[in-house]
Amino acid sequence: MKRLILFFAAGVLLVGALHAEYLRVHFIDVGQGSAVLLETPDARVLVDAGQYADAYEYLTKIGVETLDLAIATHAHADHIGGFIPILRNLRVGTIWYNGQTHTTRTFERFIDAMLESDAAYHEPSRGESVRFGRLVVTVLHPEGSAAEYEGHLHDKNIVVRARFGEFSVLLTGDAEIEAEREMISVGVALASTVLKLGHHGSSTSSSPEFLKAVNPEVAVYQAGSDNRYGHPHGVVMRRIEALRGVDLYGTAGHGTIVIETDGLTFTIETEW
Repeated sequence: MKRLILFFAAGVLLVGALHAEYLRVHFIDVGQGSAVLLETPDARVLVDAGQYADAYEYLTKIGVETLDLAIATHAHADHIGGFIPILRNLRVGTIWYNGQTHTTRTFERFIDAMLESDAAYHEPSRGESVRFGRLVVTVLHPEGSAAEYEGHLHDKNIVVRARFGEFSVLLTGDAEIEAEREMISVGVALASTVLKLGHHGSSTSSSPEFLKAVNPEVAVYQAGSDNRYGHPHGVVMRRIEALRGVDLYGTAGHGTIVIETDGLTFTIETEW
């Protein structure tokens, strides 16, 4: 696919579109966290929301008042905390969550905000899809509800692949290598134009086998500048380099990243 790299100044609203039908994928800079908005003329889908109000502020800045679907991949605060102001202030049609419980105050506030909202609730299973016009969002992991699961929160993290024409983006949340191996073994469609690196570019994710299966043209990580975890890890960056021809972007170095496509070609805009 053809690509064009652009830049936009911080604080400038994104206006217009290259095509009447488009998908914009916003990798929102939320510091050490994850938040990705899928935007078309027909729908808006938010996958994770960071920890604080950054995602909510970004959505209001670009004029988003309604989310058709919100996906909370797992219960860690840097993925669900930002849903609290969103659920309290925006209209959310449906929220997907894997059902696994957690003991933090952030998780309790997330559940409270969800219950107080008008959003429908669903625990999706592998293979489920939802369509918004040309945009199709498909669940690749986990196999079903994690409501009874007592293991690590990353194990049953929701992974989705969004397809728009010939363009696709794989959003992995914090899925780690064991989840990657499971997805490979069950044969779900992994090949994607764009890959959001798992767990903020941590070495716990993005195995060579998984990267080969996805075979992306662009890889994006979401992490805070000088974060205490050292994300993204050097070994993952070297794995990306070994693929050759993969363009690497990260919110720590580029700010918010917006990829726009008509389903055939795409452009990349960075904030910095």
